[in-house]
Amino acid sequence: MLLDIVGLRVQLGDHLAIHNLSLQLAPGERVALVGGSGCGKTTTARAILGLLPSAQVTAQRMCLNGLDLTNASAGQWRRVRGGQIALVLQDSLGALDPLQRVGSAIAEVLVLHRSLSRAQTVHEIDELLRAVQLDPGDGIASAYPHQLSGGQRQRVGLALALAGRPQLLIADEPSSALDGDRTRNLAELLRSLCQGRPGWPQMALLLISHDLRLVAATCQRALVLHHGVVVQEGPVAEILAQPQHDATQALVAQAGLDVERA
Repeated sequence: MLLDIVGLRVQLGDHLAIHNLSLQLAPGERVALVGGSGCGKTTTARAILGLLPSAQVTAQRMCLNGLDLTNASAGQWRRVRGGQIALVLQDSLGALDPLQRVGSAIAEVLVLHRSLSRAQTVHEIDELLRAVQLDPGDGIASAYPHQLSGGQRQRVGLALALAGRPQLLIADEPSSALDGDRTRNLAELLRSLCQGRPGWPQMALLLISHDLRLVAATCQRALVLHHGVVVQEGPVAEILAQPQHDATQALVAQAGLDVERA
């Protein structure tokens, strides 16, 4: 098991944001965490990445490849973040340094997590751009973020996340700024990346989204969160066919999917 979480609780002040969440992810598996705004999706991702104060996060078990994340040291977290777990943020423009060229940003990640020569770094930048379906010949590596389209910036953010060759990719609402065609292309790209490439580790995906259309096109399983509690989970097709909880039914209706109600 790549990621094994049992009994996760996140306490934010007087508010219990996540209550008794359990989540398992196998290598190469694609799982979605879905729910409306404020349900706890992003809070869960931040807990998995160790981005919340340790006093706020408790779990019976939270392990990545056998490493106990609840007791990980600062040095272990530096190796985990970006190396074993990578994050793609919702705001592609805000996630990129406006004063840094794309190639320089990717090179920083390569230096931090991998020991490559200068020539290898240049080659790897081109390979990463190709992996996210950007043409290195288009001058992407020498461009600043504001010189790119929204779709290009989103793919650059994905290339940055992939630079450490993570085993788990967490994508937080990655389609929020994309139109329908680009969202479908993104779903296809995420599926293909999880299938693996020569020399790359098999990568699991945790997709955070309120969009069941994107989830249906991308993931195998889903967990539906409502007020910090998992109210339904299972294969995506089963959840769409039998949305048992009011929160699930609302998401199905919002996506405009015509399914049989349980």
